[in-house]
Amino acid sequence: MTDPTDEANPGQIADHKRPRFFYGWTIVASSVATNTLLSAAYFQGFSVLFLPIESTFGWPRWVISAAFSMRQLESGLASPFIGFMLIRITARSMILWSGILTGLGLIGLGMINGLFTFFFFFFIVSLGASGASHAVTWPVLIARWFRRKRGMAMGLAVMGPIFGSPFLLLNTSMEEVFGWRAVLIGYGVIVIVGVSLISLLISNTPEEQGLHPDGDEPKDEAESAAMQSSTLADSGLTVREVLHTREFWLLVAYMGGMFIVNSAIHGHQIPYLILDLGFSSTEAALSVTLVFLLSAAGRMGGGILMDRSDYRFVLAIMAVVMGLSIVYLQLAEPTSVVGALPFIAMFGVGFGSMIPIRGTLGSMMFGLRSLGPVIGLLQGGAVAAGVVGPIYLGVMFDVNGSYREAMWGLVVISFVMAPMAFLMASPRYLRERKAQASKIE
Repeated sequence: MTDPTDEANPGQIADHKRPRFFYGWTIVASSVATNTLLSAAYFQGFSVLFLPIESTFGWPRWVISAAFSMRQLESGLASPFIGFMLIRITARSMILWSGILTGLGLIGLGMINGLFTFFFFFFIVSLGASGASHAVTWPVLIARWFRRKRGMAMGLAVMGPIFGSPFLLLNTSMEEVFGWRAVLIGYGVIVIVGVSLISLLISNTPEEQGLHPDGDEPKDEAESAAMQSSTLADSGLTVREVLHTREFWLLVAYMGGMFIVNSAIHGHQIPYLILDLGFSSTEAALSVTLVFLLSAAGRMGGGILMDRSDYRFVLAIMAVVMGLSIVYLQLAEPTSVVGALPFIAMFGVGFGSMIPIRGTLGSMMFGLRSLGPVIGLLQGGAVAAGVVGPIYLGVMFDVNGSYREAMWGLVVISFVMAPMAFLMASPRYLRERKAQASKIE
């Protein structure tokens, strides 16, 4: 049957109707699946295997701390490299080979015989996971598939760790039954097979499938032909141009400050609640779990707000909410999980909302041309700043015998980030700048 709109508008393309299901949501689901798998096998799930490994070899506790620190450092160093690599290779290839590298590293960890092989294969796993995770590669890919709903898509795409966290209990049970070596080797095989299959679903741009971002259809034959010769991924600022903008360095400073606060709380939340507020170890651990689960609301809500509001207001609100969560702990001094629920809710939402903003803001501010390097540099800067947070709290605790003074320092950092957001350019100016850069090219 002929669509009457085709007869009324002969310039319209009859066979380019908006599909009922936009394939971009398959890309989002693929991100969730990949990062659920990586979280279960490594980012979160691996933590329950550390003590069994330590017990097997009789290593001192510093080995665990050094491995976690190496993972943090490696992620910061690898992110810019991965971002620049995405200019030369496709996101699909990056995810595929990174997944294979991660799986081989996990298999190697399951066969270690000493400290050297432990750190070697842990390095391999960390390197592979950096390329396959939602830190850099997936945000670049998803930004190409969405425009009007980019924030929502980013928020959904980073939900993998939420689904991966319950695997901690499963990993504990499997380790007790099969041993840590079998668990790691099994996960290695699963990651290789799983990520390889997921990569088959990945298309690097919607234009490859004759689509526009968000599933919008071409307006006419001329636009359809243009889609075959060029893509929206070519629009925006170059890396050199990005580095010469004020917004990039303000965003680096903003994310660095927020990651100092985030990493400090994450690294010391349990000892702070136990030593300063009198929580039991079980209650402190439960509070951490609840913070992580409630971060799902921040991941999703932050992304949606980015789509519908001035991004500067969103950034300011995120910073204020983060600061208020710590103020509540300082003033209310709760002694139970129930009493700490306002902190748990505010910090969880604030922490979660930080996760999808790299891809959303990077593409909003600078376009898609250099999005890989931009996200990589933002991630590297944030991780580097995040290393400062736990050290700051640790030193201040050693000096003062409590966390109280140091926590007020984190409040100050959070509140300073709020007005910094308004030093960035308006969304209208950013749109005009990207459009002008595309015309020049």
